[in-house]
Amino acid sequence: MDYYSTLGLQRGASQEEIKKAYRSMAMKHHPDRGGNEKTFKEISQAYDVLTDPQKKQMVDMGMDPLNPHQQHHHGGQQFHFNTGNFEDIFSQFGFNPFGSFQQQQRRKNSSIQVAVEITLLDVLNGKSMEAEIGMPNGQRKLVTINIPAGVHHGQQIKYGGMGDSSIPHIPPGDLLVNIKIKSDDIFQRDGNNLICEWKMPVWDAILGNSINIKTIDDRTININIPPGTQPDTMFSCSGEGLPDVHTKIKGKLLVKIKIGIPKNLTQEQRDLILKIKHGI
Repeated sequence: MDYYSTLGLQRGASQEEIKKAYRSMAMKHHPDRGGNEKTFKEISQAYDVLTDPQKKQMVDMGMDPLNPHQQHHHGGQQFHFNTGNFEDIFSQFGFNPFGSFQQQQRRKNSSIQVAVEITLLDVLNGKSMEAEIGMPNGQRKLVTINIPAGVHHGQQIKYGGMGDSSIPHIPPGDLLVNIKIKSDDIFQRDGNNLICEWKMPVWDAILGNSINIKTIDDRTININIPPGTQPDTMFSCSGEGLPDVHTKIKGKLLVKIKIGIPKNLTQEQRDLILKIKHGI
């Protein structure tokens, strides 16, 4: 996969050019706007790779950071990279082209992992929070974590330089935050969409009605239920879901209709229903 051409860029593009191209293409190909889901995933993957300095460095050297042993073609020339053999050849002459890079990685404090639990409302709005983390030397450190809107359960966010700093004179490690999202009593998440259920009397489904639904951020939206609505019908409210973590475009709120059937009808009521059933 050519990450630059996926975003419509020339090799060596700047971070600003990468971000600008991603925003433009993501808006165009986002599935909620009628775009192709596969293309959108490729665009997001290219953005994630090219905004990571280490992965971008590998791409600029002709390697695929996600498939490091895969061959690449650029400008009609074929490149084969196998970092192990490449190092062995140069090391015979006392030179390792990756040595300074690897040494830089070793000369760094360790990374620290923490788990953070947030709510779906936090996913909607993003969240800034303070966390106390333990260092390998037993000391504790207070850090501020800014969690972007749109994160997913199980996602890991890297905060560069916010990890261990107990060894002086070398760069601090990274803080790796593992996101856990609490289950919600009303809303379920499906990608960037939210799903909730609304139970209504059978009469409202037959005759139609207007209902008021509370959104996850406690706003009220009105939905018209047409006559003859069937059980499990889904009504879609665009822009009332969760934001995409990159584009911030919001998904939909999907309202699933559940029909309540009365259990304790009087004989008179039963007779009326029978008349309707037989067209009397």
